[in-house]
Amino acid sequence: CACLVGSEMCIRDRYTMLVIIGPSASGKTQIVNSLIQFYKMKKMVTYTTRPIRNQEVNGIDYYFIKKEEFLKKITNNFFLEYVSYNGYYYGTANNELSSDKVVIVEKEGLKAYLQKAKEQIKIVFIRCSKPIRRLRMMERNDDLECIHTRLIHDDEIFDDEVRELADLIIDTSNSNVYDDAKKIYEFYKKYIYCLLYTSPSPRDMRR
Repeated sequence: CACLVGSEMCIRDRYTMLVIIGPSASGKTQIVNSLIQFYKMKKMVTYTTRPIRNQEVNGIDYYFIKKEEFLKKITNNFFLEYVSYNGYYYGTANNELSSDKVVIVEKEGLKAYLQKAKEQIKIVFIRCSKPIRRLRMMERNDDLECIHTRLIHDDEIFDDEVRELADLIIDTSNSNVYDDAKKIYEFYKKYIYCLLYTSPSPRDMRR
C-alpha cells in the first residue's frame, strides 16, 4: 500500500493476513465464513486432494484436484506450503498471498508461513474440548473410526508448541461462531490500528 495516513506511510499490506489453526471440528471453517460474510475479509482458497463434501463448492471452499496434479505442482514450486494430513494433501499457492485474506492451515503449513511470510501474518489458534469436537464430527456423519483416529492425531499435533506461536487463542467449546468471529476481527483491526499509528513490535498484541 502506498497511501499516506497524515504524515505516516501506510504499511497496511504488511501484517494483514490472518492464519487460522486448530484441531478438527473446532469451528475453523465456520469462523472463517463469518469473517468473510460479516467483515468482508477474503478467503485464501487452498488446494486439496481430499474428496469434496456435501455443500462444498470447488474454487470457493478449496480447489479440489487429483493427487497426481498436486504432486506435479509441488515439482513446479507452485506452493508456498503444503502438507499431508489424514491421507490427503493440502497446499497454498504462492500467487494467493495478498492483504486482508484469511487462511486455515495445519501445523506444518504454519511453520512454512513463519519461515517465508512471518512479518505478514497474525496467528489465531482455535481450541475446543474433545467431547464437543467428537459430537460435531458425528453430527456431520464422519466415519466413527476416522473420528477416533483424528482425535488422537490432533492431540499429538496441536500441542503447547502450536499454542505458543498464536497471537490470539479462541475457545469455541461454549461460544457461538458470530461472537468468535467478532473477537478475532476486533483483534485484527486493533492490531492494524496500532501498527499504523504506534508501530508496535509484531508480538505486542499477544494474548
